[in-house]
Amino acid sequence: MRRRTTTLSLLVIGLVAAVVASASAAAGDVARSGGVQLTLPDGWSKVVSRDTRVDDPRTLLVIGTDGVKGIDSDCQVSSYRVPSDGAVIVVIGWRDSVGGTGLLPLSAMKLRRGTFDCFAGRGAVGRLTRRDRDFQVNVMVGDRASAATIDAAFDAVKSFGLAPRA
Repeated sequence: MRRRTTTLSLLVIGLVAAVVASASAAAGDVARSGGVQLTLPDGWSKVVSRDTRVDDPRTLLVIGTDGVKGIDSDCQVSSYRVPSDGAVIVVIGWRDSVGGTGLLPLSAMKLRRGTFDCFAGRGAVGRLTRRDRDFQVNVMVGDRASAATIDAAFDAVKSFGLAPRA
């Protein structure tokens, strides 16, 4: 009888752990930095920013697929190596509103070549204002990035939010 109770208890504990694990996986991990956040697509991670600027705009958050790395570049947004099958999102921000955010809404972002001076691949840019601060969300994708990778990038863009204040 004791063995049956122990087995049943372990089974219940295992089921509860599985439910908790699946609930947290479904919610998605969130990357936060510089007061902003993005939901990380599966297989994506936060990337160390190469930006050392103290003036505006500053790089606030960078996330990317496996293989995205910072590189030396004079260009703030495209200071990252993007694998041919990968993608990166670079969020920059200003301390105040600088205007012009209505011209490039996130909902109208489309991949095009020539979007960024120092990146030959396809890119997209959108701007928005939150709490009287302007932000620019930039997407760069490799030439062989799958539709799923591109969709994941734009899903992450749609998840943009201000990080909760501590």
